[in-house]
Amino acid sequence: MRIELLADADGGYVAHLEQLAAVVEAGREPDEPADALTVRMSADELAMLTTLIDRIRTNHAPPPTDPRDVRFFIYRPEGIANSPRANGLFKTVYVGPPIPGLRFETGIAEPTDLGKPWTDLTRQVAIGIIDDGIAFANHRFRRKGGNSRIRAIWLQDVERPTKDFGVATGQRLRGDDLDKLFAAHASEADIYRAFGLIGFGDGQRKPLAQRVSHGTHILDLAGGYDPATEDVADKRPLFAVQLPSAASGDTTGVTMASYVLQGARQIMLWADKISTSLPLVINFSYGIAAGPKDGTHEIEQALSEMIDRRNQLGGPTYLVLPAGNNYRERTTARMDLTSGATHHLDWVMLPDDGTPNYIEIWLDGDAIAQQMPRIGVSLTPPGEMPRMIDAFEDGDVQVLEDDRKPIAAIYGHLAVVPGQPDRVRFHLSVNPTSARWSERPAAPAGRWRIAIANGSDAPLTAHLYIQRDDTPLGYVQHGRQSYFDHDAGYERAARDGSYTGPSSGCPMTREDTLSALATGAGALVVAAVDAAGEPAEYSASGPTRGRAEPDCAGIADQGPAHWGVLAAGTWSGSVVAMRGTSVAAPQLVRRLADYLESRQPGPVLELRAVTDGPVANSAVPPPGAAVLEPIKQDAVAASPRDKARIGSFILRPSGHPRLPPRTYPRSPDSR
Repeated sequence: MRIELLADADGGYVAHLEQLAAVVEAGREPDEPADALTVRMSADELAMLTTLIDRIRTNHAPPPTDPRDVRFFIYRPEGIANSPRANGLFKTVYVGPPIPGLRFETGIAEPTDLGKPWTDLTRQVAIGIIDDGIAFANHRFRRKGGNSRIRAIWLQDVERPTKDFGVATGQRLRGDDLDKLFAAHASEADIYRAFGLIGFGDGQRKPLAQRVSHGTHILDLAGGYDPATEDVADKRPLFAVQLPSAASGDTTGVTMASYVLQGARQIMLWADKISTSLPLVINFSYGIAAGPKDGTHEIEQALSEMIDRRNQLGGPTYLVLPAGNNYRERTTARMDLTSGATHHLDWVMLPDDGTPNYIEIWLDGDAIAQQMPRIGVSLTPPGEMPRMIDAFEDGDVQVLEDDRKPIAAIYGHLAVVPGQPDRVRFHLSVNPTSARWSERPAAPAGRWRIAIANGSDAPLTAHLYIQRDDTPLGYVQHGRQSYFDHDAGYERAARDGSYTGPSSGCPMTREDTLSALATGAGALVVAAVDAAGEPAEYSASGPTRGRAEPDCAGIADQGPAHWGVLAAGTWSGSVVAMRGTSVAAPQLVRRLADYLESRQPGPVLELRAVTDGPVANSAVPPPGAAVLEPIKQDAVAASPRDKARIGSFILRPSGHPRLPPRTYPRSPDSR
């Protein structure tokens, strides 16, 4: 859970910083039984907290005044975390789902030792990655002599109890640890087998047992080099967080959120151990389909806040995200309802779907908070009479039952975010259509009917998003993506008679399809194009409430005959192809790192001794358009007609000796 300290009696935070450190080291709050262990904090987080306290005590740092500087990650038992009581010490900002295998017991919790801080930052740019299936022994992430360029990696394994008391789940490995593993084992397979990362005896998914692993491919595109021909030495240190399979396999993002936020925090703490001014570019090539899409998703907000704060303290930090791949998935719709109007839309559930299906409906309009009880939402199962919900108060839940067993539900609430207009959110959930992998009663497959009735006296706009429910690469297929359908759903193309997309009278839309994690201003968002510069058929589009379009695009497909881009497979020497905006994003990571390196000696990256405090008068630009301008000058300008899908420019391909670039002209009707 993420917490924020409350101001103490003096209006500051120093007393509560010291109290929090005492609570964490004791493992309990003062009024809890002496034998209870109810509080944990990662070793690096605690080291950061105690270092801050020491610097304040010795007058090497001023007491914090910004609430963002007193936000921390702690772990508490599920019952306490979800039923917090006022303790006068902190308030809860975010509570993640339960962490399997989390233990509250005593043990040696050592912070990560990365050696002495660097005193020379010339040409040093760190790359961080949060992903799944990172082959950390691959030669693309090694130096010329065979040692690892990965300075630290956190394997967030929840399948087995952790042996590392410095983290809540899994274990950390430093570069020195990896070097010892390389020397002690004859093959990469032996290294991974020693950590239980390959071998299927426990029945768990093993991404590194496959020839294609997502994180390996992405990290190679972002920061991989052939040590035999280009020894980058310490110029591109790598930090990695490997998500647990339980999190990366949950494409809704619900399980993933807490691991991602902890991972981003850990990467920044590692970078700060080397230097608080070390430039850092983080890649997170994941996306979800449903959310507020206005920059207020809890993952967006937390990541943006952490990135922004490190920038302000003098460490150039950038987060790169993919635009999303659901342009043609029929998972987005918009309804403009006048007073008294009712609009309908079909929600198609596929058979043999082993996971629940979700929709988020976000309503906007004048005085929406007061109008909420007069807005009706209905969800009708296939072949049954409508179940109308014609009145909704904030927090109401309506359940649909079959044979007195719940199979679907609608939850409504008023979404209030400081500084943002009020919005109403309805969450629709339907059970899996197959009971093979779930104890829930199965819901019927087929066409479910959604209706929204505007009983208020003002117009409103409804944005409907079906949450992502596919099965990621390498997982046993459980989820099957549901989709919208409508009588006016498609128009035929004059050229070939094919259906090209929703008609003007259909609520389904291909606009507003950007990933719900990529709609704020705190990250750089990358779309995908083919070698001809045309938007990839899957690459999502703006505008959303929080973002008009992606920042730029990378080539993710050579053409119809050569889809995808080549990068490292799991095993050293192997090359595989992958496609999607996920492989476009790390191309910008590499360009950002090149640009930050080329600025030597810049105002922050200049050769200098590391200081304890932030860099004075730093000229580091915040994440956004400023850092893209010099990169844009060496890119291909995008067509104005494609701006909503690919931004203002396309990154030039770096080339690959195994695959000559090809172009495939495409007609407008093929779009």
